[in-house]
Amino acid sequence: MEEKKQLIPTAEAAAFLGIKVSYLHKLMMRRVIPYYKPNGKLCFFDKAELEAWMKNVRIASQTELDRQAQAYIVNREKGGKR
Repeated sequence: MEEKKQLIPTAEAAAFLGIKVSYLHKLMMRRVIPYYKPNGKLCFFDKAELEAWMKNVRIASQTELDRQAQAYIVNREKGGKR
């Protein structure tokens, strides 16, 4: 069974994202964030799409960065000892 999209109006979407409506409008004008405009006037947002958009750019923790750096160094040293 297909789940219905939960569409919310602009003000509710801004509150959901924790940003001002004016900033949401700026994101919309730049086409950075997905939205729906069924009748050409009011805009609506899908909550699942907003969540996916928020998770789009993940910043790694310092621990993850340290592990990546250590793995890079180990791999680089192995490559140099051929």
